[in-house]
Amino acid sequence: MTARLSRPPSPWPGSRYETEHRWDLDDVTTLAEAAARVRALAADLRAAHAAGWTLAEPMRDGHLVATRPSRRQRARTAPDPVPLPEPGTAPALRWRVRVVDEPPVPGDDVLSLDAAPGTPVVTRGRGDLVQVAGPDLPADVLAELDRQVAAGELGARRWGVGAARIGPGRDLVADGSALRVHAVVGGVLVRTVEGLTFRHAADRAATLPDAAAAYERLARAAEAMAAAGGRLTDTDDGLLHVRYGR
Repeated sequence: MTARLSRPPSPWPGSRYETEHRWDLDDVTTLAEAAARVRALAADLRAAHAAGWTLAEPMRDGHLVATRPSRRQRARTAPDPVPLPEPGTAPALRWRVRVVDEPPVPGDDVLSLDAAPGTPVVTRGRGDLVQVAGPDLPADVLAELDRQVAAGELGARRWGVGAARIGPGRDLVADGSALRVHAVVGGVLVRTVEGLTFRHAADRAATLPDAAAAYERLARAAEAMAAAGGRLTDTDDGLLHVRYGR
């Protein structure tokens, strides 16, 4: 007699499951702990997919709604062969430029772009954002900065471009601004504080494998931040705050 095929056990009960992945990391104390918990979440999503669950709508703000056939429907139909794990494709990363212009007070470190030769420097030309000094910015990064920042927002000043330690993000920091979440190290403007967003990590994921891939990407980013010297300082509403240096 041929053995009856069966799906693997489901991590969720019933035929509809709804939750919000937003506060799951509020009690973690290290980036390694955060990465491990996010990887466990990704494994649950893959197990749910193998057990017949599908997303009812794309994920947004950590909100997950999934359904599967009811027990009666499952009993009436022969189970599908157990699928191989699907790798999924995480939605493309989106980033927003941070514009930083902090008036200094006595005791503040202040950005002097003349003392930061390893930092790309941009300014407004005749309407467009143009690079005027420093290592060449990729054309797509300069175009994205130009797209995101309104024409009147930067004035005629010079702005240093600081890259995220991990990921595609960029900051524009005004020449003469106080350095409160940045520093100049070896002539290069770097972040000293970064955010890692758990709440929005799987935004726009249309399938459970895609959501799992997005969370696995987040876990890798947390590990990379730790390897770069970052430490978790606190979590707030699905945002992990990471500090580098002292």
